[in-house]
Amino acid sequence: MSKQMEMREAVRGSESAPVRTDDSYFPALSDKVGWLGFLAAALPLLAIISPINHDETQYIAAAQLASEGLVPFRDFLHLQTPYQIYLFAPLFSIFGGSGFIAARVASGMLGAGILATTFFALRTARVEKSRAAICCILLWLCHTFVFSVTVVRNDALSAFLLTIAIWIAASQLSDKSEGERRAVPWFVAGALLGLAAGTKISYLAPALAFVGFPLWAFLLKAFPPREALTRSASIGFGLVLALLPLLWFRDIAPLAFDYGNFEYHAKAPLAWYAANGLEDRLTLLAKVRDVLLTLVRGPALVALAIYGWLRLRSFRNRNVQSPSLIFIDVLVLAGLAATVAPTPTWRQYAMPLLPPLFIGLGLVWQDAGKKPSKTLQIAKAAMLIAAIVGIGQPLFQVWQGTLGSEVSPLTISKEGAYLAKEARNAGLDGESVSLSPEVVLASGLPLDPTFATGPFAYRTGSMIAPADRRTMKVTSVESVRAYLEQTRPDTIVTGYENFDHVDALGLETPIEAYAKANGYLRVASPFGEAVFWLRTDQE
Repeated sequence: MSKQMEMREAVRGSESAPVRTDDSYFPALSDKVGWLGFLAAALPLLAIISPINHDETQYIAAAQLASEGLVPFRDFLHLQTPYQIYLFAPLFSIFGGSGFIAARVASGMLGAGILATTFFALRTARVEKSRAAICCILLWLCHTFVFSVTVVRNDALSAFLLTIAIWIAASQLSDKSEGERRAVPWFVAGALLGLAAGTKISYLAPALAFVGFPLWAFLLKAFPPREALTRSASIGFGLVLALLPLLWFRDIAPLAFDYGNFEYHAKAPLAWYAANGLEDRLTLLAKVRDVLLTLVRGPALVALAIYGWLRLRSFRNRNVQSPSLIFIDVLVLAGLAATVAPTPTWRQYAMPLLPPLFIGLGLVWQDAGKKPSKTLQIAKAAMLIAAIVGIGQPLFQVWQGTLGSEVSPLTISKEGAYLAKEARNAGLDGESVSLSPEVVLASGLPLDPTFATGPFAYRTGSMIAPADRRTMKVTSVESVRAYLEQTRPDTIVTGYENFDHVDALGLETPIEAYAKANGYLRVASPFGEAVFWLRTDQE
């Protein structure tokens, strides 16, 4: 056996050695795995009752339109990479007007899957069971996590795919067998990362880190050159293969694809914030503030500090670096890059950071636990305080969705049924227009695909040339009245666009003005904030 392989076996042996569990600072969690299972099972229920998030509209509409056979970018504009649409579309085909609720349940189940695969990755890396469960509970208590997996966005699916890839890598890095390493698992991990990036483009950061990890491990003398090249090539091949369908989407609608995935994100948010007098949200200082506020609401910031401190101490002491920890290092750095890159920075952007961070926390915590110190006890106390803070977010979501004034998917379902009844009584079954597509979709009425992105492409649509707007099937605040005069929709839904966010432009104002001028019957929802406008001059 070579000297390099002997060193690697020694590291792996130390990782697998029995370690005394010191979990006294979590005395109430006598059965940690049981508590983890309970928290995972609670996520679908929490998803059903959590308030509507403004961003959900575009994901819900895209899934519904795809379930009807429409193709993103060609038939309607989509502002994300499109893979998630095809996971959620069958739910809308099966459950119809209850598709939104079904999609919320699916998001909660994906959250449970993230916890499960994170736990399995920790156990595969030989982290003691109780410690692994606590790391997953701490992940659950992060504000970003519990938000991202209880709404219909593209965060939960992409993070789930990432954690499966990490689990596969952990199984390979923990394998003690000698001889040639298998390339297939690394190829599968790369394909999963490609699917994650095809679901949310920011996951290209951890995907590229995955590809580069074996080469970095070679430079740190953790892999021989042939093994490093084989693994990087296998991951890269899987990644590229999984991303190839994106070329087809771009080929059928290059203008809409490029705008939805690149140009919109580079220009539209900045223009929107400037139009609302919120330029201060776009500064570097605001970015630092927003990232800290995201991470401090729960254990993420403390976990990052502990992980960084213990890893720097390991490098400073010139310890032999295990491939598992080198692997997590690059993923944590990539997750941080994905978190801070977008402007402005929002809570969901930290999701690529969290699974690798808490897997890494389990690895370094187990190793540090062999040599208790006063500093480590202080770190544990800080983590306990952060965990208590993290309880606030799910409790707040429960309160908002049950006792507060916020609207939940259950309310939207009632509003959709009410709209369907009113439209049926009026003899209306044509296309509906709304910047809040979730209400229309809950009614079963067809949605005008021009409004597939809800308010997002619409509110900055004036930045797009008129000819390009027609090609991409987009309208704008300035052009919507002329568009409605031409299409004359049977029903219009307003009421939600000024409900939970800043809108100095009055996005719904020209839509309501058209409805009033053309004699639409105004019907207020008895359940939520929606206002229904029913056409009265049918031919």
